[in-house]
Amino acid sequence: METNLVLQMNYKSDGSCWGYEPLCMADMKFGREYSSCASKKEENDFWELVDFGYVKKLQDELLVICKPNHNTDSYLYCTKYTRYCRAKHLYLDFTKLLIPGNTDKYREDVFEPGQIGGHCSFDKALLESQSKHKSPLQSWYAELQQFSQLPFKPMEETRNCDIVVNKTVVLMKLDYGGNMFHHFCDFFNLYVSQHVNDSWFGQDIQIVNWDTANSAYFDLFPTSWQAFTKHPTSPLVAWHGKRVCIRDVMFPLLPRMRRGLYYNTYVPGTCVGSNLFRAFSEHFLYRMNIPLHGPLVVNNIPKVKVTLLRRGNPKNNNVYRQIKNQDVLVSKIRELSNVDVKVVEYNWKEISFKEQLTITRNTDIFIGMHGAGLTHFLFLPDWAVAIELYNCGDKHCYHDLARLRGVHYMTWPKDPSVAPVASDQGKHAVYGNNPKFWNWTFDPDTFKKIVQRAVEYVLKNNQYQEAAQEKMKTNMKAEL
Repeated sequence: METNLVLQMNYKSDGSCWGYEPLCMADMKFGREYSSCASKKEENDFWELVDFGYVKKLQDELLVICKPNHNTDSYLYCTKYTRYCRAKHLYLDFTKLLIPGNTDKYREDVFEPGQIGGHCSFDKALLESQSKHKSPLQSWYAELQQFSQLPFKPMEETRNCDIVVNKTVVLMKLDYGGNMFHHFCDFFNLYVSQHVNDSWFGQDIQIVNWDTANSAYFDLFPTSWQAFTKHPTSPLVAWHGKRVCIRDVMFPLLPRMRRGLYYNTYVPGTCVGSNLFRAFSEHFLYRMNIPLHGPLVVNNIPKVKVTLLRRGNPKNNNVYRQIKNQDVLVSKIRELSNVDVKVVEYNWKEISFKEQLTITRNTDIFIGMHGAGLTHFLFLPDWAVAIELYNCGDKHCYHDLARLRGVHYMTWPKDPSVAPVASDQGKHAVYGNNPKFWNWTFDPDTFKKIVQRAVEYVLKNNQYQEAAQEKMKTNMKAEL
């Protein structure tokens, strides 16, 4: 099993610790101090709820559900409410996995007693007491509720197994793969689970999509799995009718847990910059081999790179939250002398996800309407400005995501004299009264002022200035 050497080589080479380890001293914690905290209490709450303190809390919650009595025995331990579990030498009988006509992706009757379990001392009452959060994307209780103490050792008496898996298996119950915001809750929680699992980031693992319906999973971001495994992911239904014995199993944190991260996360106070989110961003980009080119410098003058995310083709009447006067707005900010403007549409059919990430990681100011594409805020450089042009009444979602990542957030002012003008209200047959299903026109001069303030923020940022100086030195050497 791989250690966190990859991370140490990447951005933890100073010997620092994450913050949740027992002997981790405060001055050796990975990351930076938060900005904008109103009090020490806010700072502590931020660390405990949305930073590495969240990992520590989960580790402290771990309960031994099935205790081994010998090193060849099984075990099962879980956090409270079975939101995360780890098992060794696990037996699973998938005789009843597929039922003709079933469309339920998370059936609760896959196992009968004796069809899932291990050879260990099982505390049934303790497991039954963890049922409070039973729900497909909130806990693993439904899958584990029939866990049994078995009379045989799964990895020793393999005559009971049709399939024996010796590598680590990660079982994933996935959110919607066609939406970046929701699907990256899956990837983020897998990353956090690796921290809960003693900072183990090995890639020689088998990821299995726990879906009890015989249906293909729609995934717009399949290349993202390479950040976690060297092997193709596989569907659970591939094990239909088989008795499977697995040496090492992880049931990771799930994407829609109560008070989980980051779906509907409560972000306390005013602090900015969770080091857990920053570590995820850096780890993911590193594993995906996404380059950071640094600031754009032309004739020894930094030019701020502005990316405007377009929501579909303007001629497509089925796309909403479009900027109706987008061309006018782009022309307006091109009047600024120190910017380089790019308009992009992150259409998965035309531009790969790796190409999208490369653009995002090398953007200084990222602008877009409220929508899943703003999940790219997670992958901006530290000095960037994230502009949610208009939140359509959902003011916390991407503001909080930018705060968690630690980038500066801006949005349209509340001044009624320059309020965005809506169009196409009622056009959508079902959600016509929801502003998320309208289109919008913005005042060009106000837009230019917002971008100008963002440019000033970037140019004054110390990290940007240092990176720009390095780029100038590199350019000068290349010219010699």
